[in-house]
Parts: sequence; C-alpha cells; structure tokens
Amino acid sequence: MNVNDSMDFRYIIQDLSNYYIGARMTYEELTGHEDMPGRLRSAIFRYIEDETDLSVMLCEHLLSMDKKSKSAFIFEQLKCEITILPDKEKGRMKQTIMKAEEFFSSPLRDTLTCNDLSEIRFKKKNLIFLRV
Repeated sequence: MNVNDSMDFRYIIQDLSNYYIGARMTYEELTGHEDMPGRLRSAIFRYIEDETDLSVMLCEHLLSMDKKSKSAFIFEQLKCEITILPDKEKGRMKQTIMKAEEFFSSPLRDTLTCNDLSEIRFKKKNLIFLRV
C-alpha cells in the first residue's frame, strides 16, 4: 500500500496531558487541522517552513532532517517521543518509542522508512515552554 494513499497515521489526538500526531500527516494538513495547537502552528510557520516544503509528511521530514537544524531543535524542545513500528524483516520485534534527541543521533534512523514511523507525541506542558 502506498503511504500517501492511506488515511492511517493521519490524526491529531489529545488527552489531558499529551498531544498525539500521526506521522503521515503533512505540515499543510497539520496547520489546517482544527485541533492543531496554535503555538505549534506558529513554530511550523516560523521555523520549519524555512527548512522544508509544507507538503512534506512529518515522517519524511523526521527521517531527512539534520540533527542540528531548527526543525530538530523544535522537536527536541517539545521533548517529542517518536513511535517506531515493529518489523520482523528488520529485526524489530516490538514497537519502539524513542525520544527526539535519541532518534536524531541514532544509526537506526538511516534504516527506517516512512512506513516504520507511526506517531509523535509530546506533553502539553512542553508546548507551553516552546519558544516561538
């Protein structure tokens, strides 16, 4: 199945303390979504838009961004956790959750594709402290 054809992993969900964002949403979809937090929308337009096209999916950008970029800094400031799906062929037998700092410096990132990432999540309190 083509990643772009699937509606799986295209969502924004929130509970009392966290935001969960599907990794296959584009930045355009994110910024246009009614549940998108305004502070994150501002960060996208102020920092991320300068580094990538807004039609890029979150998973594509996470896999390709430089760990010293402004985009990576935003994800690290939010203390995002990135969910990696299990893949028996690649030796991952269970779902893995990595913190953004760990993800950007991990050699595992070079072996991943968009199909391997399902979501990012971060705490609402971290969004409050995001500098935009």
